[in-house]
Amino acid sequence: MFAHIGEDYVINSSELLVILNWDSFILSEDNRKILENLKLQDRIFVINDEIKKSIIILEIDGRMYGIISPVSPGTIAKRLLNFNLYIDNYLDQD
Repeated sequence: MFAHIGEDYVINSSELLVILNWDSFILSEDNRKILENLKLQDRIFVINDEIKKSIIILEIDGRMYGIISPVSPGTIAKRLLNFNLYIDNYLDQD
């Protein structure tokens, strides 16, 4: 299943590890180290430099990636849930 995470970007839920609030995430020294490590490995993508509401951590081919999104974690979670409900209802209409 997929979810729109801002502008023209979507994520595949099978690659999703966690969606966190950006403001809470950045407060932790350990999280800032993770972010710096992702930057050094060129595995962080910022959708909008001015609006940062969530950080999405993905695992793709055994590697961790981060996406900083202008969409809140709750909204992304609702989009994932709504897509899942839509697919379940669509598939049940035999």
